[in-house]
Amino acid sequence: MRHLKRLVAAAIATFLGLTCGAALADGNIRILTAPTGSIVHTTGSAISSVVSKNTDYTMLAAPMSGPQIYVPQLDGGRAEFALLNAADAHEAFSGGAGYRQAYKNLRLAAVGFTNELGVIVPADSDIKTGKDLKGKRVSGVFSAHKTCEQLASAQMANFDVSWDDVTVVPVTHSRTAVQALGDGRVDAALCVPLGQAIVQEINAQTPVRFISLNNDPQAVARTRAKFPAGEIRGYKAGDSVGLIDDAYIWSYPFYLAVNKDVPDDEVYTVVKTISEHVQDLRGISGVFNRWVPEKMIGVDITLPVHEGAKRFYQEAGLWNDGVEAADQKLLRDAR
Repeated sequence: MRHLKRLVAAAIATFLGLTCGAALADGNIRILTAPTGSIVHTTGSAISSVVSKNTDYTMLAAPMSGPQIYVPQLDGGRAEFALLNAADAHEAFSGGAGYRQAYKNLRLAAVGFTNELGVIVPADSDIKTGKDLKGKRVSGVFSAHKTCEQLASAQMANFDVSWDDVTVVPVTHSRTAVQALGDGRVDAALCVPLGQAIVQEINAQTPVRFISLNNDPQAVARTRAKFPAGEIRGYKAGDSVGLIDDAYIWSYPFYLAVNKDVPDDEVYTVVKTISEHVQDLRGISGVFNRWVPEKMIGVDITLPVHEGAKRFYQEAGLWNDGVEAADQKLLRDAR
């Protein structure tokens, strides 16, 4: 039986390797994303469309259950690109929370959109502030997306409410958290991106409302202790679906990550195409209003930069001594 299992594992590994090789040979590129309906998949699909239309490559967006599932595929060369938030990228690269090892083949192609994350309740709920969550049913666990578990813990910390104060309803992902709210299985859904397609779908059936995070220094410190990447941002009522009142939301960057062995010319072309066609991308999804070409690289990066992307940033005048120093430190960590 053990011998049979080893043969099956070897066959699968060979198949995956051949599949990746075939994709590279015929000009296809895979970008791994969160599940269909998530803002991450919407973003990846838009990038795929614009890259396929404006280059000789065909890019395909492949939805998966979460980064803990697709990071090993990216690191192992079974896909070329993936969308990861900055904290996830750091944890994956260093072998931190939720990752079984350090994935040193990850590289940065671009700092992308910022993800705006909040907590939603039914619009007519008596939950007005985070303190009102005590004694309520809230989404938790996030078994297929441990970063969401970390973010949900950060939101709870912001409210100064513990998991023992609520009834936790296990879900797999932010999308299923929103679905649980729509089904009436939870009173509040945590780790919910602003503008997520599933939020719009549920809101059409049962109107929802974002409750505000706290923005005082102590609350921000508690949030950062659980999830160090990001900042508090204020939004006005009507800025997005579910923003019935003014609210503070947690904002953090997403990366376009890439395997280090993807050819430089390929990465250069993808990054340049995104930068030059950002208006086309904004026509597909409003999330690209938060994808700023001039901010596609910066000194606070958590992955070393791919050489193909570095070439583009040098040509665009975005590479500076601060970025170089940050990149060199991360490259030393990779070794």
